[in-house]
Amino acid sequence: MTQPLAPTSDLLKLLYGGPLEIVPWRDFLSALVDTIGCENAAITLQLSRKGLAPMVIWGKPTPVHGEMARDIGDRHAAIGHLDPLRNALQRSGDIVLLEEVASREALEESEFYRIVMQPYGIEQALGMYVSEPGGLECNIGLVSGGEGLRFTDAHKAFMAELRPHFEQALALFSRIYRDESELEVLTDALDRLTIGTFIIDGRGRMVRANGAARRMIDRGDTFRLVEGRLTLSGRTDAIRFREMVDHALSVRMGDGDSDFVKAFRCADHDADGLGILVRAIRREKLTPSDIGPAVVVYATEAGQSGSFERLIATLFDLSPSEANLAALLSQGMTLAEAARETGLTESTVRTYSKKIFAKVGVGRQAELVRLILRSVAMLG
Repeated sequence: MTQPLAPTSDLLKLLYGGPLEIVPWRDFLSALVDTIGCENAAITLQLSRKGLAPMVIWGKPTPVHGEMARDIGDRHAAIGHLDPLRNALQRSGDIVLLEEVASREALEESEFYRIVMQPYGIEQALGMYVSEPGGLECNIGLVSGGEGLRFTDAHKAFMAELRPHFEQALALFSRIYRDESELEVLTDALDRLTIGTFIIDGRGRMVRANGAARRMIDRGDTFRLVEGRLTLSGRTDAIRFREMVDHALSVRMGDGDSDFVKAFRCADHDADGLGILVRAIRREKLTPSDIGPAVVVYATEAGQSGSFERLIATLFDLSPSEANLAALLSQGMTLAEAARETGLTESTVRTYSKKIFAKVGVGRQAELVRLILRSVAMLG
C-alpha cells in the first residue's frame, strides 16, 4: 500500500526558513519538487495589482531565463487576468487542479497558455492561493509537462496540510519585508541629510549603519569599530560617548517604558564640531532586552546638515518655498508677518500654509511648530 504524502519536518524547516533566504523559499521549493516528484514548483508573489509584474520564484532551473524570461514576465503582467488557475483561486486557502478549471482544448486555445505556460513546458498544474492580513498575496504551484507526474486529490491533500504553515511563513516574510523596506526609506532619508545613523543591540554591538555612518567609520577619524562596538576618537569624547550608550542600555534593560535621549557636541580635536545624539529604543515587555535594536546613535558633522530650511524640506517633502514658510511659522511668526518677510500676499501665504499642513499631517500652526522643532532637534 502506498504511503500517503505528508510534509516532513525537514520540508517545514525549509518553509519557515524561506523568508530569510536571499531568494525567498528557493530551497523549500527545490525540496518540494523532490518530495512530490513533479518537474518544478514556483511561488508567485503579489497578484492583486493589475499590470504589475509578479515576482516568480522557481525551485529548479527552468528552460526559460534571461531576457526571454523578463519578456514573458512583462507579458504575464499584462494578461495575468487570463490565467485560468489564478482565476479559480478566489479565497485564501483554495487549492485547485488545472484540469478542474480548464479543458485541454480551451487551454491550448488561450493566449495565456501560448505566451506564459507553453514556453516553460507547463501542461499540468496544481495551485494554492494564500494571503496574509497585511495584504500580501501569493500562489504556490506545482507543475509538470505532458508526460510528467499527473496531479491528483492526494497532492491536494498534501498541500492542504502544508497550507497553515505556509500562511504563517508568508506572514513572517511580509513582516520582515515591510520592516526592512521602512528602515531603508528612513536610513536613506538620513543619509541624504548626511546624518550618520548607527543601530546598537542590547549587547552594545553595532548591528546596522546607514551610508553616512559607514563613511564616518571608513574614514576612521571620528568613529571606529572595536570588537564590534562603536567608539569615538579622542579621550574625553570617547568616555562621554561610552557612558551615554551604557546609560541608554541600562534604561532599556531596566524599564522598557522609560525614555533616554541625550546629545552633546564633541570637543576633542579629531571630532571637533561633531554632534552626537544617543537614544534608547523602547522595547516590548515580553522581548529579551539584549537582542534586537536597543540604542540608536545619530551623528552630524559641523556644517554638513545644511540649513534649517533644507532639513525641513527633506524631512517633510516640502518645496523650497514651502520649507521657507514652514521655517518662518515655526519661529512663531503670524501669517501676516510671514507674508511681509517673504514679499507674498497674506492670501498666498495662507494657501501655502494649508498645503504645508496637509503634507505634514497637522491641522494648526501650533502643531506644526511642535512637530518641526521636535524633529529638527532630534535629527539636526
